[in-house]
Amino acid sequence: MLLSVPLQAQTKPNIIVIVSDDAGYGDFSIQGSEQFQTPNIDHIARNGVRFTQGYVTASVCSPSRAGLLTGRYQQRFGHEYNIGSHQPSDCPDFIGLRSDQITLADALQSLGYHTGAVGKWHLGALDKYDPLNRGFDEFFGFRGGSAHYFGQGKKYFNIERQKDTVKVPVNYLTDAFGDEACRFIMKNRKRPFFLYLAFNAVHTPMEAREEDMAPFGYITEKKRRILGGMTVALDRSVGNVLRTLQENNLTGNTIVWFINDNGGNVGLNGSCNAPLNGKKGTFLEGGIRVPFYIQWPGSIPRGTVYTKPVISMDIFATSIAAAGGNAQALVNQLVQERFQKVWENVQKRKNPRAGEGWQLDGVNLLPYLTGKESGIPHEKLYWRRAAAAAIRDGNWKLIRLPDRPPLLYNVEKDISEQHNQAYEKPEMVRTLMKELFQWETGLAQPAWRTEPFWIRYNINLYDKKYSLTQPEGKMVNDR
Repeated sequence: MLLSVPLQAQTKPNIIVIVSDDAGYGDFSIQGSEQFQTPNIDHIARNGVRFTQGYVTASVCSPSRAGLLTGRYQQRFGHEYNIGSHQPSDCPDFIGLRSDQITLADALQSLGYHTGAVGKWHLGALDKYDPLNRGFDEFFGFRGGSAHYFGQGKKYFNIERQKDTVKVPVNYLTDAFGDEACRFIMKNRKRPFFLYLAFNAVHTPMEAREEDMAPFGYITEKKRRILGGMTVALDRSVGNVLRTLQENNLTGNTIVWFINDNGGNVGLNGSCNAPLNGKKGTFLEGGIRVPFYIQWPGSIPRGTVYTKPVISMDIFATSIAAAGGNAQALVNQLVQERFQKVWENVQKRKNPRAGEGWQLDGVNLLPYLTGKESGIPHEKLYWRRAAAAAIRDGNWKLIRLPDRPPLLYNVEKDISEQHNQAYEKPEMVRTLMKELFQWETGLAQPAWRTEPFWIRYNINLYDKKYSLTQPEGKMVNDR
């Protein structure tokens, strides 16, 4: 049953996008974990919508974030590979979120929002890629892909505040980011704000506070025991953000998204993607299907489980719609204002070259979540990195790899991708391969490339066996 407060009655909502890093699909209690209890993260899903088929646009960190923040397949503008493992011959000037791309922060800023980024950036190290040049009014965090959780001598972190490196006296980085998020909310509670809160938890290095690990002493695997402590800290910080909203009477007028950036990094951080096959780096479900929730009390139904495929790009269009704008029209307007000459050249061509347009690929999910629209948000979804690529069309998913025949799965009936049907359905394989090739004609050339080691590493991940069940263990009390 829908709640009674109509969208039109709301004032312009605040928007918070919370991103966790490398968490396992099955490592939150609402996702089925019996080892890790995450009441605060669970609360977002229970107070709003849990997407059971929520995807991201990439199975590694940086391109996934580029897709989320632009509402586009990042391959359209050359952001195909991860940052940090590029080939030495690549020019550093082009390693980052391309400067002519409109971010969610840009769009919301133009609608009168005060914008802030807290945590991990990983979208370019040069100043031109800095969050403050990409639509954010405030930044507190680090530009790279990972960071230690304990500071120098366990007393200080070297963190950027705006563009200045500052020493932050805290005990643990996840808590520092959560505390900064709460300060941002308090400071901006009287005006519409957008907060992009990108935790580096639970990305390596594996570091947790002793008191957070204490409940997991029964877990024999060291990495997973540390992961338990890191997950406790992540959930605690999410809880502090939710509590700050409540204490300032902002909960009802604040959209809170929660999503993980890619599948769990099984093996390296002890995560569990059960019942999904695969891990970070693959286009198996364990690499691209993630925990994905939204709450907006009074405007979208509470306690909903949405079972149709959605993707991280939808956060852009949905958030803009909630703020009263049309996402595509707004992006076109901003591009025209900022890049007038380029825009005029694009408009003159009947068929713009790949990568020159600013087509949004995400959709506004609000009509689907409120029951006004009963269709499917996405008939097809696509992924690509180097020669490896994938397409989902309806319930069928095809994975193209450079060293073997395609893989074909019915992910509705075979969520764990255990039954490759490529040999049984050659016509389906041909059809999906053609659709994939057609999509690729609209992509740009990668702006930089991953070292060959990482291409081989990611392909080898398809040969590994992954656990499809939860680790055994006793329940941990809610914290």
